Amino acid sequence: MAPRRQQPFDRVWDPGLQPERTSLSWQRVNLAGLAASLVSARLVVEIHPLIGYTLAVLSCSAAAVLTFVHGRRLVQINAALFAVRPVPDAKVYLILLGLLVLVTFGGLVLLLGGGTA
Repeated sequence: MAPRRQQPFDRVWDPGLQPERTSLSWQRVNLAGLAASLVSARLVVEIHPLIGYTLAVLSCSAAAVLTFVHGRRLVQINAALFAVRPVPDAKVYLILLGLLVLVTFGGLVLLLGGGTA
């Protein structure tokens, strides 16, 4: 049996639709993470105001950076798909992890601070 020969793509099989769906999914994850962290910050403000406000500022900053980095990454992915080269790295996952750590930190402060959920 002859080995399959890879043929260059005449066109992209899914012109921008898959990266766009992924982008919309990332936007929903970003908004959910921001909402969860702001709710967590709001609950923490009643126990430790400084920690709560700091958590809110950090959460908004992380969400803004995540939105910017993801938007830039979407453009790079589309360009890579059309040029048939590897897609860019996944630094955006580290930012999302930071946002989730902020939510977790807020929950721990609320739990250890004696607040009720």
